[in-house]
Amino acid sequence: MTVNEDKTKYKWNKTKGKEGNKEDPSLFDVASETYERVKKNFVKKAKDTLRNIGREDDDESDDEVAKKKVAKEAKQYKWIKTEPEPRNITWNGSRPHYDEVQTPLDLFRMFITEDILSNIVDQTNLNAMRKKNPSLKLSLEELRRFLGVQMLMSILKLPAIRMYQNGIRYSPVADTMSRDRFISLRSFFHICDDTLMIPKGEVGHDKLSKIRRLYDAFRENLKKIDPEEIQSIDEQMIPFKGRIGFRQYLKDKSHSWGVKVFTRAGISGIVYDIEIYTGKGAVEISELGQGTDVVLRLVENLPRFMNFKLFFINFYTGIDLIHKLRVEYGIESCDSMPYMKKKGRQ
Repeated sequence: MTVNEDKTKYKWNKTKGKEGNKEDPSLFDVASETYERVKKNFVKKAKDTLRNIGREDDDESDDEVAKKKVAKEAKQYKWIKTEPEPRNITWNGSRPHYDEVQTPLDLFRMFITEDILSNIVDQTNLNAMRKKNPSLKLSLEELRRFLGVQMLMSILKLPAIRMYQNGIRYSPVADTMSRDRFISLRSFFHICDDTLMIPKGEVGHDKLSKIRRLYDAFRENLKKIDPEEIQSIDEQMIPFKGRIGFRQYLKDKSHSWGVKVFTRAGISGIVYDIEIYTGKGAVEISELGQGTDVVLRLVENLPRFMNFKLFFINFYTGIDLIHKLRVEYGIESCDSMPYMKKKGRQ
C-alpha cells in the first residue's frame, strides 16, 4: 500500500464517515453536534442572566435614581448679572440694657452656678474616698478659695508652687491656702462620676465625659446673655500641650497647640456659644458638609427671623448654607466664597 492509498483509506468524510463505511457516524459529526448544542445552551443562559441582571438593577435603582434626580435639581444654581433688589434686613431685636455694671465675680457666678460647685464638691470627695483618702472633706467655701487660688496662679506664674508660699511668697495665695492642701485638692479634683463613664473603644464613649456636666451647664448658661445683632463664627484655640486625644495643631493661630473650639461671638467680643472639636468621626456629618453643620448647630439657639447678621470664613460657606440661614432662620450671612464653591457658575 502506497502512502497515497493510506491517506485515502483513513480520510474522514463529514457526511458519510470513513470512505468505504457509510453506515457508522463519523467522529467529526459527533463533535460538531456536541459543540453546537453546548454553544446554543451557553448563549441562551448568558442572555437570560444579563436580562435578569438588568431587570434587578432597574428595580433596585428606581428610588435611588429618583432621589438623586430630585437632590440634583434642588441644588441647581444659575449665576447671572443683575441689580440686587433692596430688602429689609433691619434687625428686629433690641439692644441689651443693664441697670448696673456687673463685677467679674457676678459674671463668674452667672456661668459657674452653685449647683455646679456643689456637684464638684460631691464628686471630689467621692473620688478621694475611692482612693482611700476619706479625710479630704472638701467644703463649698474651700472650693471657692481653691478656684480663686488656681486663677491667681494662672495669671501670676512662678516656676514652682512652693514659691507662692516660700521665698517670693505671694500673699494672696499664701494667706488663702497652704501648699500641701492645694496640691491635695488638685490631685483629687473631679467633676463627673468615673463609674458612669463608658470606656474608650465601646459604643457611646464620650471624649468629654470627664467634663461633660460642666461643659453642658456652661453652654446652657451662655443662653442667659442677650445676643447682639452682628456676630461671627470661627475657631479658637484653648492653649494646651498635655496628653489628650483631640489636641490640635493650627499653625496660623497665636497658640498653635491646644483644644480647638468652634465659637459664635458678637462684635463686642462676647461669646454666645461654643462647641469643642473632639476629632474626626465624633459627630455625624450631613450631606451639607462639616462646616455647614457647625454653623447650623451654633445658631440653633438664636431667635428666628430677627435678621441677625452672621459672618464666617470660607471653610463654612456655601450657597446651600446661605440659603438655609435666610429661609429657615431669618439670618443674613456674609462670607468669602472661593470660586470653586460657586455652583452653577458661568
